[in-house]
Amino acid sequence: MWVEFQAKMRPFRVFSVQDALKQFPSLNLMNLVRWQEKGYILKLRNRWYAFNDAESHENIEWLAANLIYSPSYVSLHTALSWYNLIPEMIATCTSVTSLKTNKFSTPLGSFDYHRIKPELFGFGYVLEDMDASARETGRQIMIATPQKAILDFFYINSYYNTEKDIEDLRLNESELVNFIDSEFYKNLGRYQSNALDQRIRKLIKLFGL
Repeated sequence: MWVEFQAKMRPFRVFSVQDALKQFPSLNLMNLVRWQEKGYILKLRNRWYAFNDAESHENIEWLAANLIYSPSYVSLHTALSWYNLIPEMIATCTSVTSLKTNKFSTPLGSFDYHRIKPELFGFGYVLEDMDASARETGRQIMIATPQKAILDFFYINSYYNTEKDIEDLRLNESELVNFIDSEFYKNLGRYQSNALDQRIRKLIKLFGL
């Protein structure tokens, strides 16, 4: 049973009990418990699992972040680091969600979710294929565009109120200049936040953009 299960479910990389039951309608769920105890699979949170070699797959934690607390997409520090906008490597995977703010510690790492209003959630992200198996399973990573990641960051982290605060972020100016564009300002208008507008004006002034 394990060999057949592994062959069918491995392309999912991260899977739920529901995913497993779609492939194996008569699956005894106690098998998942036994396979977890044997170390074949990892339990990420209630009803969500990954295979024990999941860490060998690039960006597997981003896929897990999307799936185990949905709807959400990768943004904030993680996305800023990915786009080379901040110098730090980020240990915790950061996302935004229209659900309540939450965090989880899993065998794949820590996941932080920050709530934004539903009307600010449904734009400004792209879908990236996880790997070749994404075409088979429909598994894609949702990640903020650079423009949305910047805006999400300054919207949620309201304590960046001065030019000195923003300077301390050590933003990569050579990359930043590429993303302060028409899409950025279009997205900024959708936030309808005077406080965010003020922080962005300070950002623009600081870097002379």
